Amino acid sequence: MKRWIALVSAAMACAALHAAPANPGADHAVGVVHVTNPELLSALQNLKASLTAERTPLAFDNGASAKNCLEYSDLLSKSQPVESTRNFEIRSEYRLCDSIRVIAGKPFVAQKAAASGKQGKTLYEKLDLRSFPSSLRNRADGKKHTLRALLPGTPQSEGSAVQVETPEQFFRLEVVGTIDHGRGHPPEWIVWVTDELKNGTYRGYSNIVVHPPRAASGLYTAAASPR
Repeated sequence: MKRWIALVSAAMACAALHAAPANPGADHAVGVVHVTNPELLSALQNLKASLTAERTPLAFDNGASAKNCLEYSDLLSKSQPVESTRNFEIRSEYRLCDSIRVIAGKPFVAQKAAASGKQGKTLYEKLDLRSFPSSLRNRADGKKHTLRALLPGTPQSEGSAVQVETPEQFFRLEVVGTIDHGRGHPPEWIVWVTDELKNGTYRGYSNIVVHPPRAASGLYTAAASPR
């Protein structure tokens, strides 16, 4: 319930910020999110409505179900979604809710941004797949741990997204937004992961936050939340 209250409060507090010009230096509590995904941008600009918009019911292992972002957020604090093929498919609808949870914990300004093909290329070549759950993580090792190394096939780029499709698998990474923390801190990317085995044994849809490497020669890594 506390998470419900926090998200509702964030929706009310941020309502006026969306129309304000971005000026992080004027208020250190305000972050700027540069959004490239139209669905996420619309949700952030209409946050209160997005939190209560009805979705396909998602079953949790405590017997309850969520049908909107608020219920989903509340249930995640005490249970986990049921691990079934159908539930995995349904959870793709709640990836937007996960992005809202990442962004709306603090006051923010959402700005529309142009997609960058450079981001997709970076994810393909430099994201360490050992750093977040996917069907590829078990295949990764010390020598091979990027999408380029692990999944044979020709990458296709569209905007800030990159995908690889083989006869057995479809894997897609899309940068939907960039969090600008200001004050000299490097930006972080909000990324949607689509991971499907075509035999139907695995379907994963997740929201991750990609952190830049601490050293120029390092790899990008993923986590559930910003640093």
